[in-house]
Amino acid sequence: MTHFRQTKQLFKYSFTFTALAACMNVATAAPISLVNQGFETGDLTGWSTIGTVVAAGQTNVTTNNGTNYLISPNDTTMAFLDSLGASIDEIESFFGLSSGTFVSAVGQVPDFSDLDGEDGGAPSAVNIDGIIGAIEEEVDDGPDDEPQMDDIELTNGSAISQSFMGLAGDTVNMSWNYAARDYIPFTDPAFSVLIAPDGTAMVDVLASTTGPGLVTGSDGISGVFTFAEQLTQSGEYTIGFAVTNSGDTILNATLFIDDGAGECNPSCNDLGSPENPLLPVDDDTPDSFDFSFVVTEPSTPIFIDPIIAIGYDYIVSSGPNMASVILPNIGDGEYNIFGWDGSDFTTFLGDAFAGIAFDFGPLGVDQFRVLGIETSAMLDPLDDTAFVTGLTFVSAGAVAMSQIPVTFDTDSVVTNVSAPSVVSLVGIGFLSLIYLRRRRNGTL
Repeated sequence: MTHFRQTKQLFKYSFTFTALAACMNVATAAPISLVNQGFETGDLTGWSTIGTVVAAGQTNVTTNNGTNYLISPNDTTMAFLDSLGASIDEIESFFGLSSGTFVSAVGQVPDFSDLDGEDGGAPSAVNIDGIIGAIEEEVDDGPDDEPQMDDIELTNGSAISQSFMGLAGDTVNMSWNYAARDYIPFTDPAFSVLIAPDGTAMVDVLASTTGPGLVTGSDGISGVFTFAEQLTQSGEYTIGFAVTNSGDTILNATLFIDDGAGECNPSCNDLGSPENPLLPVDDDTPDSFDFSFVVTEPSTPIFIDPIIAIGYDYIVSSGPNMASVILPNIGDGEYNIFGWDGSDFTTFLGDAFAGIAFDFGPLGVDQFRVLGIETSAMLDPLDDTAFVTGLTFVSAGAVAMSQIPVTFDTDSVVTNVSAPSVVSLVGIGFLSLIYLRRRRNGTL
C-alpha cells in the first residue's frame, strides 16, 4: 500500500493539557463518503458493475467440500460478487486497465498441474484429497522439493466500481470478505483497484487460495478485513473490487463488499484477525500487556488489543522487528508515531491514519510509540476491542512483545465519571502522563 509520510521538526510533549491537545491535532485528513457505501438502498445505486454482482442480505456460500458459510452484512445489505461472469479482458477494460494487469498483479504461483498424472489437466473430484496431500508433502520436504512456479491463467470474474472526488490526504476504505468455493491448485484471486486522477492504477491481490494476498487454502474464507488507502492527489478517483476464476470457469470464488464488518457463521475470523484480535491474559504481574505468538506469514497483520489510553508503546522483547502498524479508527483517526532514541520515544517518525499501514522500512523497529488518541474518546477499559492494532513483521518467527498504554492521571480528583468532556478535564487542573502497565500473556 502507498504510505504517506510527512517530515517535521522534533518536539517534546510538556505535561500540560494545552500542549498535549496541540500534539493530538496535527493532520487534517478526512474520510471519503461514497454513494450508497453500505448498499442500504437495497440495490447497487451509485456503483457500476460487470459480471455477476448483486446487493444481498444474509448469503450462504457452499464450497466444493460441502463447507457452508453464512455471511451477514454490516447492516442489512452488502454487495455480493460471484466470479461467474465476464471475461478477464472485459473486466480490465471495465476499469480502463491494460490487458494483463491482473495477471501481473498476481505474479507467478505454484504449478501443481502434474500432480494428478493426467498431462497437467485439472484434477478430478475423486483425487482432490490425494493432490492436496501431495502438495503439503512437497512443501514440507523443503525448498528443493517445492513445486515449480508458473504464470497464472485467469479466465472470468465479476467487478464493481465507483468514481469519487477526493483531496490529497483524504482516506477511503471499504470492508471485504473473500470465500473460495474451489480447491488448490486453483488460485481464484480477488483484487482491489484504486485509480488516481493522473491515471495511475494501484491493483492489489486481496486474497486467494494459494497466494498472493491473504491465503485461505482450499474451500477457505478470509474473514472480514478493511481495504484502506490515503489519497496522494486531488481530483477524481475510481475505487473498485473484482473476484476471478483461474484455470477453469467452475467452482466460483466469492467476494463481499460493505461499509463495515459483517459476520460469518461459523466464525470466519481467525484469532489474530481484526474482528477477533489476540488478547492478553491476566496473570500475577500486572505491570504491562504482554503477548506471545508465532509469525508464519510476516506480511499478514496480527491484531492485538489492550485497554484505555491516549497512546501506546509497542515493544518487541524477542523475535523479528515490526515492519508496519495498522491503527484503528478512534476519535479523528489521526496519530503521531515516535521512535526510540536510546533513552525515550522522542524521534518523530511521521503521521499515521486509521486503517492505513504505517511502514517502518525494510529493517523494521523493535519499539515505537503511538500518540494522538483524544481524551474525549475515553476508551472503555473493560472493552476487549478498545484499540485493535494490526502488526506485520520483517520475517517469520516466534514473537514476545508488550503493548503499554499511556494514560492520564487525574490525581484521584475525579472518580466514577463517565466520558468527561475536554472542557471538564481542563477544569481538573494539572494533568500528568503516566504509564499504566498490566501484564498479560496470550498465544496464537
